[in-house]
Amino acid sequence: MKKMKKIIKLSIVLFITILFSNCTKVKYGDVTFWQQTGSGYGITVVDIDGVTSNITSEYGSIPDCGSSGCAVFNNLETGTYNFSATDGTNNWTGAITVSEGCLKRELD
Repeated sequence: MKKMKKIIKLSIVLFITILFSNCTKVKYGDVTFWQQTGSGYGITVVDIDGVTSNITSEYGSIPDCGSSGCAVFNNLETGTYNFSATDGTNNWTGAITVSEGCLKRELD
């Protein structure tokens, strides 16, 4: 009986270990789209998978992630996404690869 309890305990521990070893943590990253000072573009609407964000400011150098006036997308699962953007006259399309951390993408 004692041996049987030990086998059951070991089986439970083994089962739980296998169960949790198969869990994968989902990873996320952020994307910041921006435009250069003097670019001449108006407010630019950026779309990733139906979610939009606007570029409303221009920067003389690469801005920090999440800067005000940039089109910011937070907590995207890592992977590749198609994006599109327009200021009403000019259009941009492309793909971005999101990894952990922050990706900065200039629209020029």
